[in-house]
Amino acid sequence: MNAITGDEMRACEESLFAQGVTAEELIEQAGRGIAQAVRKFFPQAGILRLYLGKGHNAGDALCAARHLKARGWRVELRCCYEEIEWATLTRKQARLLELQPQMEALDAGEHVLLIDSLLGIGSQGALREPIAEAVREICRLRSERGYRVVAMDLPTGLDADEGTATEAVVADYTFTVGALKRGLLAASAVNFVGRVELIPLEGLSTEHLGKGFQGIVPRTFGASLPLRSHDFHKGDAGRVAVIAGSLGMEGAAIMAAAGALRGGAGLVTLWVRGDCAASIKARVMPEVMVRVYADFSEIDVSQADAIVFGPGLGKCSAEDFLAWSEWLSAANCPAVIDADGLNAISEHQGHHVLQARHVITPHPGEFVRLAPHSSRRGREEGCRHFAEHSPAVILLKGARTLVTQRGEDLYANLTGHAGMASAGMGDVLAGVIGALLGQGLTPLQAACCGAWSCGRAAESAMLHQRRSQESLVATDLLQELGGAFEEWRASSV
Repeated sequence: MNAITGDEMRACEESLFAQGVTAEELIEQAGRGIAQAVRKFFPQAGILRLYLGKGHNAGDALCAARHLKARGWRVELRCCYEEIEWATLTRKQARLLELQPQMEALDAGEHVLLIDSLLGIGSQGALREPIAEAVREICRLRSERGYRVVAMDLPTGLDADEGTATEAVVADYTFTVGALKRGLLAASAVNFVGRVELIPLEGLSTEHLGKGFQGIVPRTFGASLPLRSHDFHKGDAGRVAVIAGSLGMEGAAIMAAAGALRGGAGLVTLWVRGDCAASIKARVMPEVMVRVYADFSEIDVSQADAIVFGPGLGKCSAEDFLAWSEWLSAANCPAVIDADGLNAISEHQGHHVLQARHVITPHPGEFVRLAPHSSRRGREEGCRHFAEHSPAVILLKGARTLVTQRGEDLYANLTGHAGMASAGMGDVLAGVIGALLGQGLTPLQAACCGAWSCGRAAESAMLHQRRSQESLVATDLLQELGGAFEEWRASSV
């Protein structure tokens, strides 16, 4: 989904109006979609407090509140302006809600969701009163009481194009209507926008706009995860060779192999060093075939449809690097190169190993070592610069994971949360991407689908396993990947 500017969004709306679509119809569409998104992330009804400006952004929130009220939510209003100052359609939505425009006392016994619908994408410049005070109140309640915050379209105070702010709402979720705004995907905006969810509008097309920067949404990639035929067998699902783990870092190998299995691979072979083989065999999933090697030259990947290389391998000597880089270069199948595989390439100046069929998955520290000239340019430009000089797909991990390849757009992942900042997440991701490669996805598709699915699995673990951001661990994702893949498939049409 292309990310567009505020001016381009307004032009898209004008195009819809020219086709006969009314502003009232757009508000109704947006309100229904916002209500569905609230229920997706907050399935249990509680208290909905709306912070209202006077424009159609507030109208969207009031419409959503009407639908949520019918589902058991209690609705409270915090109005910054007298109703006489509101837009006509916003006043109409308030009457349909059948609620007096005044704020009731919050009930501490129910969970509270704060809705920021103060300003839309048309606002510019520093915040003025009474909006500024409402922004400060939202941020204070989030910080002091832990209330979750949802921003309508974009957090009040954030620049829609640049993602910068002097003073702005800090949202946990941003439900952006119609199209992704470029500022929401910027690295500078991450701590303001939180999780971005797109609320689509019928008939609105951005395919001709915003080229170069996209958010990862399933329908961008079409039928990349088709339903399997009834005579499908394990060979069709792909054979994945995982080369990972070392003494003291056995867990990385175990999680990468598990990620490959849960990612859909038909056969997973885990190659491990002899000194940690017994420990890994005792702990790995029983479906994984374990093979032991003493030297990298002994590893056989001739039957593999995809390779996962590097998690937890430890330091690699020049001799070892020469051995594995030769068979990795000679292998015709795609590969994920992660962690210590990337560190070895950095240390031994082995960038020539990387091919267009490879996906590399550095975290920011590994990226600095791998591509110091690119990393100094910042996240977005650093990824683009690296892609100009290397044929491989790069997936740069972080709060807004980025994916790109030479000649392709830059993609920003929208799923996930801060609870994923814990050990092992990258190992599971590497295994999942390897499995997707083995099933025939292109390297770019596999990287985008893998990042989105792992992030979505982390979100689902918070809901279904009652995990918190503090308690979530990488292996929790394994139980939720099935639901994430089904959502990807259902949303891709």
